Amino acid sequence: MARVTGAELYTTDISLPRMLHGRILSSPYAHAKIVSIDTSAAEAMGATVLTFADVPKVRYNERIITIPPVLHKDHYVLADKVRRMGEAVAAAAAETEELAERAVRAIRVEYEVLRPVLDPEEAMKPGAPAIYDKVLFGEDEIKIANNVACSRDISVGDAKKAFAEAAVTVEGTFRLPKVYHAQLETKSCVCRPEPDGGLTVWPTTQS
Repeated sequence: MARVTGAELYTTDISLPRMLHGRILSSPYAHAKIVSIDTSAAEAMGATVLTFADVPKVRYNERIITIPPVLHKDHYVLADKVRRMGEAVAAAAAETEELAERAVRAIRVEYEVLRPVLDPEEAMKPGAPAIYDKVLFGEDEIKIANNVACSRDISVGDAKKAFAEAAVTVEGTFRLPKVYHAQLETKSCVCRPEPDGGLTVWPTTQS
């Protein structure tokens, strides 16, 4: 009942001493290169701003379930190219939520808009816009062809024999949409550095 009425303690209800508030600037384009970022107006307000030039270029994989255990790593925390609408372009931190929001809105970005990839089947055809040029697979950097980072064939039993002996077979193309396990709160995350060098994190979750 507490969750339904809003009485439950949510992530945004957490308040820590000397806490800074952050906001993310998202890309309005599905595919674009970042030509320049002007953070001077945001910094003049007293905010601290991070762009791709300020963070290590470490690639990672966004998936929570790692099956198989070695997956391609294709994401950066911040990069000089955006590959989907809403991808993070810059981050601003300030002493209040209001100031962080004003600061992130003051960041000016110049984009070189690229042709987007809007259909999975079209994306795999020769000549389709390249979303990723290279990704990491384990410790190896591999070049991407036709936007396919990896593929898997899964077979159980003798499929050919089963089809040959079947009284009726049905053939078709089946597609599953992306499913989002939405939490009962807006997206947020609170982090606290610990004296031992660790980090305590309170994120939003499905629960």
